[in-house]
Amino acid sequence: MTDRTDFSTHGTRPHLCGAFLAVCLFGTFASISIASAQAGNETLRGIVKPVNEAMIASDLTFPIRALPFREGQSFAKGDTLVEFECGDLAAQVKSAEAMFRAEQITLENNQRLAKSRAVGNFEVDLSRAKADQAAAELEGFRSKMARCIIRAPYDGRIAVMRAHTHEIPETNQPMMQIVSQSDLEIEILLPSDWLRWLKPRSRFTIRIDETGKSLGAEIVRIAAVVDPVSQTVKVTGRFWNGADGVLPGMSGPTTFEDVPASE
Repeated sequence: MTDRTDFSTHGTRPHLCGAFLAVCLFGTFASISIASAQAGNETLRGIVKPVNEAMIASDLTFPIRALPFREGQSFAKGDTLVEFECGDLAAQVKSAEAMFRAEQITLENNQRLAKSRAVGNFEVDLSRAKADQAAAELEGFRSKMARCIIRAPYDGRIAVMRAHTHEIPETNQPMMQIVSQSDLEIEILLPSDWLRWLKPRSRFTIRIDETGKSLGAEIVRIAAVVDPVSQTVKVTGRFWNGADGVLPGMSGPTTFEDVPASE
């Protein structure tokens, strides 16, 4: 009995030692990998994204009269992106204006008559309510009329064009996608333990694959959460010396300055 017990005990020791050695080696390799990245030997890729982008849609169900810009073309803030054929709506606005004027005339007349007690307060209050209702309807039609022309909210380019002139677009379905042209950001996923030293305004260089140019940038924002699975954190950078020729979607490896050598 004693021999069998001793044999069983000695037989488990090599397995325990092997498992312990594997854990030690894994931890050592992981530490070396992280230290390598922190020492700046590993380049991490950044992706260029526009600061502003939008899908342009409308709740109007009128034919498109004009689309002044085609896919890929540049526009300036305030330029017309979409113009609808709103003749029917313009007629509704004129009708609402006439109705409002008529209710205003009735209200003013009843107010004069009330001074001579020809009508009572009820007639005055009723005509005032009708005038307010007509004013609200007119405001609604004018608001809708203002949406007959969609203007660019910022300088940019047409990234995707889905609409065509003379079409009646589906309600609230995107007609085009626009992106800002000169205001660009860089998104990078970095090891979360870089947060020991990484701060806003930390500088780095990104080499754009598509152009071959290396451009300087700096960190402007650090994400509020860390991905616990990949142990990474998303940071956002901005070019600090211009980004001529760089387009959204371009990417490249990044190299950070001031990486602590002891990490």
